Amino acid sequence: MSYFDENNLLRVNWRCSLNLIKFFKSPIRGYFDSEAEYVVTWYDKRLSSGNGESRTFVDINLINLSNPTYQTPNELLQSFIVIQVPINYLHKIPFGSIWEGGKSKEKFQCEEFEVKFSKDNNLFYLPLWKENHPFECDKYVHTSDLERFRKDGNNLLVIKHDNLSCIIHPLHFFMAHYGYSSELKRILSVYNWSEVIKHLCIGENPTSNDERVIVLPRNLSDKDAVFLYHLKYDNYSKAVIQRVSDRIVSSKNPFNSNNCYQISCWHTQEITLSFYGIRLGNSVLCCQITGISQPQGEPITLALPPLVTPNKNAKEVENEEQQYRIIKKEREHDLEQLDIALNPVNNLVTVDVIEKLKLLGEAREINKIRTSQEASHTSNTKFLNYDDPTDFSVGDRIGKTGLTGIANCLYEIEYDSKDRNSRLDTVWEHATRLRAEMGASVFWWTPKLGFREEHKFKLISLIDVCNSAKKSYPESTLILRIDVRGKTFFTFSFPERNNNTSFSSIVYEPANILEFLSFDVEDGVFNFLKLLIEVISLQSISSDYVDYKNGRMATFKHRIARNNDNNWVWNGIKKLL
Repeated sequence: MSYFDENNLLRVNWRCSLNLIKFFKSPIRGYFDSEAEYVVTWYDKRLSSGNGESRTFVDINLINLSNPTYQTPNELLQSFIVIQVPINYLHKIPFGSIWEGGKSKEKFQCEEFEVKFSKDNNLFYLPLWKENHPFECDKYVHTSDLERFRKDGNNLLVIKHDNLSCIIHPLHFFMAHYGYSSELKRILSVYNWSEVIKHLCIGENPTSNDERVIVLPRNLSDKDAVFLYHLKYDNYSKAVIQRVSDRIVSSKNPFNSNNCYQISCWHTQEITLSFYGIRLGNSVLCCQITGISQPQGEPITLALPPLVTPNKNAKEVENEEQQYRIIKKEREHDLEQLDIALNPVNNLVTVDVIEKLKLLGEAREINKIRTSQEASHTSNTKFLNYDDPTDFSVGDRIGKTGLTGIANCLYEIEYDSKDRNSRLDTVWEHATRLRAEMGASVFWWTPKLGFREEHKFKLISLIDVCNSAKKSYPESTLILRIDVRGKTFFTFSFPERNNNTSFSSIVYEPANILEFLSFDVEDGVFNFLKLLIEVISLQSISSDYVDYKNGRMATFKHRIARNNDNNWVWNGIKKLL
């Protein structure tokens, strides 16, 4: 029997936002039983690019808990499946997590450990095929699978702690140690080094002086600042990170016989690591990393990208008055503590257990500035003094800008019958049908007006954002909120172009509604504003983009069907249920 089969382990409730049903239905090995429970036990060394070059896939082993074994004429075998999942999902699929129907609501409770090590102290790497390996895997895997498991080529991290050998899977360490954002790990595992440097803005210098500044790429979090700083200014870190990235990328080549990679420490300071693990004799297997320290050093200056910059080619208004960008001044506020956490990294909204990768030790000081591009346009900017906050309703920046904040830049567009667009009318009509058909609550929403139910809906103008990104579409969006089956979904629909085409509509299930409707783009929270900026910048809503949102996003198309029961909005929502 395997460890999870034969031990009567305590389960704890949690809820992972991922829905992996499409991966479960198409395992690369084994037979999927839709009625069975599965537990994650291992990540194979093999990495691949799947059907495209923009993603890296990991082979994940899961054991059938409902029917752990099956009998052949000659022996009793372990019942399992192996699925391929994008690497940026991996932080949500720890060892010991229990899955049913593609979703995880429970995991096995494990003991928590804390270890200290550095690249030169108390750390060595050892693949399982080496003789006398300290990992007592015979206590972890089924006897029928033991020979294959011992041939696993993963370069495991081995750390000594209280006469125990702590075993860390290299991909666990990669996800926790190599920056904060899952998108950062995708970039490092997909592109050649010149493209990595380009995606991470390492070559950009937003200031004219010799000050050490790093630029925050739009798709990353400010919590990646420490990693980006060392990548740019620390030669040792750059060499290690480049070597790791190159070896991961090359390992995906099916014609490469040497597909081994080692996840090395990218700095030389001592690392403190906490994790959930299970004791296996004199060894401990890490199931999920829960905390990590960060290297100390001089304060880091982080240049934030401008949210919306003035359009240099903006046309004069008819009365030829000077064009200004209106900005509310912000209150002074304390610097945010850098928390290398699995906050959006796990999106684990739980009842009994809330997982968060803790920052162990002292936080590095991060000073945030705006890019010189935005600062150079202050001559065309009018600053308004903030009002004292009286309420913290939707549209506020929690005391930073008074009542409305950035909401002033996202003004409503009247949607009169003379310019009514049938596609958006149909989206609204299909959404409101859910009130009677599903008992749903349905609202349209704008930052200023909040949630409204009346049929004369309004759109939000995106013209300023389009101008900033030098794009022409979409100029507006219809945002709906649908509360159905105990969950809340937001849809984003866009008007047709002149050629009668448009983007598919988006459905998004936020982990936290207040955070999703916030206007602060300087932290790690993914909100509606970031979603719209990404869609405009990408000029598409591809399946890759949807997959990167870790099971919280889906799309629906606007196809006219003969069946009157067809509902565009429900077609999108049910993909997330």
